[in-house]
Amino acid sequence: MERIFTCAVVQGNLRCGTDEVIACLSKHFDRVILSTWDDENPDKIPKGDFEVVLNKKPLVTGYTHRNFQRLGTAAGLRRAEELGATHVLKWRTDMLPTKLDVKQLLKWATYKVPPGFDSRLVTCAFRNLTVKQDWFSTIPDLFAFADISLMKLLWGDDSFDYSQDMNIPDDMAKEYGTDWCERPDALGLYCPEAELYALFKSRLQKQLHKPLTHLEMAKHHMRLFNHRSLGICWFGGQGKFRSIMQALQHPWWSEWTWKYGNPDCVEAGYPETNWLQKFRRKHLTRIVIRYESYRQRNWYKAYRRESLDLL
Repeated sequence: MERIFTCAVVQGNLRCGTDEVIACLSKHFDRVILSTWDDENPDKIPKGDFEVVLNKKPLVTGYTHRNFQRLGTAAGLRRAEELGATHVLKWRTDMLPTKLDVKQLLKWATYKVPPGFDSRLVTCAFRNLTVKQDWFSTIPDLFAFADISLMKLLWGDDSFDYSQDMNIPDDMAKEYGTDWCERPDALGLYCPEAELYALFKSRLQKQLHKPLTHLEMAKHHMRLFNHRSLGICWFGGQGKFRSIMQALQHPWWSEWTWKYGNPDCVEAGYPETNWLQKFRRKHLTRIVIRYESYRQRNWYKAYRRESLDLL
């Protein structure tokens, strides 16, 4: 049986909570890799037994800094491969997983693995969105876990053009054109999560020699779960927390949808077409964000108490 060697690639600039994130992940993974920037203050890099990869920022940030995330993650994956990693977690420098269980991630990754692959892609159900114009569907860019080859397929930067604000796969351009780039809502339509999905879809299609849809990819190549099971504390500024759940007017996937149902589809551009969508955006989203912040505060307090008890 192949020996499992797990790595966590923690990507991004040094932020509030990065030291706690590194310390936490170091308890669970065989190796942790901090992939950050060469202009960070060396005195602010956390101390400990982990790898540090310093990257030069691309000249073109990409819209909403998508090129930064791609470069930092791809560099971390290359280092993980050099270390002999079999499975990799892509993580952020400002997210603390207070209920992390790597054995569970491995079980999910090896559930009914598709022929020709070594794992499924494990990621949260929320922020998956199925769009009728399929290339504009989304998958989460917050975190993912899979075998090294699948993670490279998702986050690797082979043929990625860092001189472009948006990277559009050739097969997407052939099928859907590029006129949509001139739409006033193009940056929201082709957000970082949509770009991540489009590139992943294109690479999977080329490997499998057949077309795929968001539904097929999610059901057969991914394992979607409720992100709350990880007890994630997403640090914001001034002691506050950020919510993973946003924009509840959209028909996001859930773990139940992945297991038993089919997702609702939305038109490209995510139009709000009825009163329920408008109500969810105006009222429900605000309530859920407050609730998530409340839960994160409690998770963080419990995590800190447990950490102190172990000292």
